[in-house]
Amino acid sequence: MINNGFQSAFIVAILVAIGCQDGQTPVADTPPAPQNSAAADTGHTHGDADKLVWVQSDIEDGEFLISLGHHGEHFHGGDEIEPAVSISKDGEDVSNAVVHNSIVNEDGEAVLCEEQATVFEPKTDEEPAHYAQGGLTIPKETPKFLIRLRIQLPGVDAESTHDITLNVSH
Repeated sequence: MINNGFQSAFIVAILVAIGCQDGQTPVADTPPAPQNSAAADTGHTHGDADKLVWVQSDIEDGEFLISLGHHGEHFHGGDEIEPAVSISKDGEDVSNAVVHNSIVNEDGEAVLCEEQATVFEPKTDEEPAHYAQGGLTIPKETPKFLIRLRIQLPGVDAESTHDITLNVSH
């Protein structure tokens, strides 16, 4: 005889594997942990060690207002850094821009980490709306570098490029 807990888990696993009929969702014995709705939508959350830090704020680019930063506060060579960009227009969050980020050397000439696309993260109770999730690995022997952010604003023909300087902790 199968114990009740194992049997319930087995039934849920089977329902998930084959899907539910008529659009119904299986019900588990234990409720899921509460999640922030925006984090649940993106599948992406940030802990205290991954604090959003704005390095440059309120940069005017035509009708848009841009802030540049990253998640986390102290970085070492080999760590991943997640750049962040907040864009608004007339006080409203802009969710349809295209934002890429890369790491370049401190003189801005050599690419150290290839460009990554970002994803728009809607506003939550903890963070403003911003573009992120384009993680970059900091080269191990780099004491100082630039995060280069390439932004295509909606309805604007020319891209804008912004750099923020970061030092690696020792």
